[in-house]
Amino acid sequence: MTLYLKLGGRDAIIRVMPRLQARLEQDACFDHAGFRKEFEHSDDLTEFLIFLSGGAPFYEGKPVCNLLSPICTCPDVYERFVDHLVAVFFAGRDHHSDEEHLRDLMDRLRPQVLDPKPVSPILVYSVEQETLSA
Repeated sequence: MTLYLKLGGRDAIIRVMPRLQARLEQDACFDHAGFRKEFEHSDDLTEFLIFLSGGAPFYEGKPVCNLLSPICTCPDVYERFVDHLVAVFFAGRDHHSDEEHLRDLMDRLRPQVLDPKPVSPILVYSVEQETLSA
């Protein structure tokens, strides 16, 4: 069973987003302007979490570095973000292995969020088959 199903699916992930926003707003470590736009004007964070937990085969929103870098400005703040994320999903439930799974997924994302590397554009050419066999 995927983490997505263990969390309760799409509806459960959507339901915890206001609690996550409230927790981040109450934490003085976070720049409120940095994440308010993500919560109020975009579903990218929700869709990314659905994808990350195994509920969607692909994610078409903002790259994770653009999505979380304004919220998580340093390693300590990133850890606090993960703590808040885990708290809203697992508060009052004894799912230690699922919590560890989510923390592991977020830990793998850490380099992409905190130290994003620019990606060079890739040129793609379309050539007809008869042109290739001259």
